[in-house]
Amino acid sequence: MTVLSAPVRHRLARGTRWHAGTREVRLSHLLLGGQNGMTGHEFATAMIDPLWPSRRVVEGPHAHLLERGPEQSDRDILRSSYARMARACIRHTGVYFDATDDAGIVAQARQVLARAAGRSADVPTGVMHSPPGQPVLVVPIADSSCFQVIDGHHRIALAAAAGATTMPVRVRRGKVTTPLQDLLHEMSWLEGGRELYQPVDSPELTAMWPIVRCCIDRLEAMEAFLRARGLLEGSYLDVASCYGWFVGQMAERGMAAEGIERDPLGATLGRLVYGVDPDRIRIGDVVDALRGTREQWDVVSCFSLLHHFVLGRGACDEVELIRLLDRSTRRVLFFDTGQEHERWFHKSLRGWNPEHIREFLLTNTTFDQVLDLGPDRDAVGPYAENYGRHLFVCTRGDR
Repeated sequence: MTVLSAPVRHRLARGTRWHAGTREVRLSHLLLGGQNGMTGHEFATAMIDPLWPSRRVVEGPHAHLLERGPEQSDRDILRSSYARMARACIRHTGVYFDATDDAGIVAQARQVLARAAGRSADVPTGVMHSPPGQPVLVVPIADSSCFQVIDGHHRIALAAAAGATTMPVRVRRGKVTTPLQDLLHEMSWLEGGRELYQPVDSPELTAMWPIVRCCIDRLEAMEAFLRARGLLEGSYLDVASCYGWFVGQMAERGMAAEGIERDPLGATLGRLVYGVDPDRIRIGDVVDALRGTREQWDVVSCFSLLHHFVLGRGACDEVELIRLLDRSTRRVLFFDTGQEHERWFHKSLRGWNPEHIREFLLTNTTFDQVLDLGPDRDAVGPYAENYGRHLFVCTRGDR
């Protein structure tokens, strides 16, 4: 791989690929980018960390080095995220600034720490360092208010350590995406759309990726119901678990949580953004998975799935699906589905209102109690004419 020196990068910056002048940008909008001529994607691969380009520079290795201060030992430096980043550069390009080994990494780190502490006013002028006075270089991230840093990570971290909240940058024309955005675009049900079906906390998604289902309303209702009855324990299954948000949340509350999801990327995203063990997500068609097992879970949830079967998009009809869910549930089933009041289902789901859904559940399952816990809070913004789906909880007896 060819490594571009900082002077070469800045000569390129004077070309037509770059917007004229500089732009003042909030430091919180500047995300980690490539190192030593590698792109953000390439360096994420080198680091074996797909979320590298999804982190703010002020929360990255450069900033962490400064936060630890000049009193940290050489051993501390070599055990830090900064050293891990530097080693990845050396492994893939041969150098990290002037460093080619651990001793060089320590020397580079000490140089940065000295500048932060005011013990050195000298601006490094080695072959990999940016010329004095040159602006930070960035490129816009697609569908985002954030920028990926091309050159200037240390300067951003030093500015933040000095109390700055903004700094001037030079902006490259065009846009890049992050690996996280790419994975979200590849999720099959979205068909390349720019939406989040479950909450994902990442800076490049905040401004322009609407959250379809807030999920916290469901979680609060589920937790309150289960805790009040001493049932927030045992096993849990989320059917059609998507990214695995509910699996992660219920696991945090002490349950042995699993999911079923047809898209293999669901397990990948769950690991990256929620820390969910991919082995806890069963990949495959929901109907095949439930038909093929006699397992039962203490608590099961199934959100916004059944209406696809009502509309003929599933591997069976809606009655068989709810009976499969019934058979898989030992204690409590939480359930919702599309309803007739929603603009996109006004005709196709005619008659599917809360009263009908409750009767459908009582008629086609062995549950003897079905409670309506009320509508979701998702009928807002671009979804104002949709959602508002009622959450039902199904139980056998008063346990």
